[in-house]
Amino acid sequence: MTEPVRILLVEDDEDDYLLTADSLSQCKSPVFELVWAKTGEEAIEHLQTNTFDLCLLDYLLGQENAMDVLEKLKSLSVTIPVVVLTGQADSIVDDRVMRAGAEDFLTKAEVDTPRFMRTIRYALVRREIETERLERNRIEQQNKAKDKFLAHLGHELRTPLASILGYTELLLDSPGNERINAELSTIFNNSKHLLSLLNDLLDMSRIMANKLELVPQTLNLNGFLTDLYSLMVMQASEKGLVLTVSANSLIPEYIKVDPTRLRQILINLVNNAIKFTDTGEVAINVEFDKDNDRVCFAVKDTGIGMPADKLETIFKPFEQIEDLIHANHGGAGLGLAISNELVSRMGGRINVESTQGEGSRFWFCIKAEGSGEQNLIRLNLDAPERPPAQFKINQHLDGRVLIVDDLREIRRLTGRLVSMSQAQVTYAQNGADALEKIRSAEHNGEPFHLVLMDIHMPVMNGIDCLKAMRSSGIQTPVVAVTAASRKGLRESLLAEGFDNVIAKPIDRKDLSEVLSTFLLPATQPAALKETSTTEHKSSLLVVEDDEDAAELMCLLLNSLGYEADIALNGQQALEKVANAPAHYAHVLMDLHLPDTDGYELTAAIAEVAPNLKVTIISGAEPDKDRLEGLPIAQVLLKPVSKADLAVLNFCG
Repeated sequence: MTEPVRILLVEDDEDDYLLTADSLSQCKSPVFELVWAKTGEEAIEHLQTNTFDLCLLDYLLGQENAMDVLEKLKSLSVTIPVVVLTGQADSIVDDRVMRAGAEDFLTKAEVDTPRFMRTIRYALVRREIETERLERNRIEQQNKAKDKFLAHLGHELRTPLASILGYTELLLDSPGNERINAELSTIFNNSKHLLSLLNDLLDMSRIMANKLELVPQTLNLNGFLTDLYSLMVMQASEKGLVLTVSANSLIPEYIKVDPTRLRQILINLVNNAIKFTDTGEVAINVEFDKDNDRVCFAVKDTGIGMPADKLETIFKPFEQIEDLIHANHGGAGLGLAISNELVSRMGGRINVESTQGEGSRFWFCIKAEGSGEQNLIRLNLDAPERPPAQFKINQHLDGRVLIVDDLREIRRLTGRLVSMSQAQVTYAQNGADALEKIRSAEHNGEPFHLVLMDIHMPVMNGIDCLKAMRSSGIQTPVVAVTAASRKGLRESLLAEGFDNVIAKPIDRKDLSEVLSTFLLPATQPAALKETSTTEHKSSLLVVEDDEDAAELMCLLLNSLGYEADIALNGQQALEKVANAPAHYAHVLMDLHLPDTDGYELTAAIAEVAPNLKVTIISGAEPDKDRLEGLPIAQVLLKPVSKADLAVLNFCG
């Protein structure tokens, strides 16, 4: 049954009220429910406390008129279509009430004519259209806010993961860590997996907004399956399960597919199989369908299986959450829904068969154009691809690179990677800082050969910095470095004028390609450079009043091949430098000392050793005005790591 249309009639004359009520009662559809208010004040009270579809408002209400009521409604933000009823036609009055917010106007003589009912219907339709428009706008704004929040959340969560991945990668490459390489590899692989799980939440949002895009690449299938096995076998072993990877046929050496998304699908299926299997095995099988140019994957387990009625809902997002809560298996219940959507976009669909108490089998086939034209090979898990953590950056490059990022740990991590190429590294913490350093370098005749620029930074973002550079005539290549991943972002940044785009967490192969493109081949072999630099290292002076902190700093410097002395206060530091001004190659100075501050001490040291450079070490950003004119080489914020120190040349 259709709800009646509720109308508030504001009329101080009872006869006019009865005539209007009679006219409305004669309408069979829609049915009207009429409420009578005799004054403007009474009308306002009704409209604030009740819901109405329409208001019929008499123009003259004793001491007040319709204009007073309309203005009051506007001030109270009460939105309702209002049709004003006047005693006689008056174009001036009609114009005034329409400007004040009325939907329409009629003379009372038209109440018993077809125009009266037509006006009401039009007002109701316009209200419905406007309500729908406002609702669409509200949803659109909500979606924009959600997208913005998710983009920010993704950026914030990727940043610490970038540090975990980056520093674990460095440890894997460091000599002397061979004994713990297996554990480091586990940290590295699971950090990458954690990053992919974070992406699940963002992926579902993109899927629902139809903003998810695939990035097909040439993938070594054998190496891909070997990496997948290496990633999941430990998880299976911890539950006492056997994990196998097999092929029913020869497989193509390479396929064209989005490797990240394919890995995401298979990890989800294997992870679910392990989660719901207590004894037995989990088997991954791959088969090449040469006739249809498809590669088919299957994941089979000997787990608890599923009842038939559950198979209809497992690929629907949000419908598994109650089962997950009661079963205490964890997860967000989105993995299968995302995987199914990804497979669909790859030209296939996920199928499932399951028997409760015996296990389940999930399988899907995806397009593999051109695979049949390749040499087919046997699957060999003993011949993995070189893992990303072992990719070596070109170590024979020369040039000056400016790294711009507002996050210190990301700056230092990126600098550590770039320094492997033997390039000189300089840092800037935002676009304005970068612009100042770039212009200074140009002025001094030592321009940068490459700028690695974060996009989202305070003070000045990367795009604005690039525009300022180009408007100043500076044509230094600038590569955008971003953790964002929205559709079309790469094309948008290239259109802004960036020379290339690389993603965070930074992939070594991508970075090496960028460095090789924009930097010059080294004129001296990297090994010789490293040797000559080490030979000229001399003593450093650490000025720090905290003895433990000073001792730790010396240990870090010693591990990098430097000799270091300690001064626990300003007086000791000044005496050491004054007694042997040529002995020290560099001073690392805490700003907060018991007998002086680092600014005054730096100025005093400059008096006795004018060429001695100082690195400030501080728990907070130092005062730039007070640094002006002092021989400051760089500023490090505490805590300072070995990686922070390793990229700096204290003897240059």
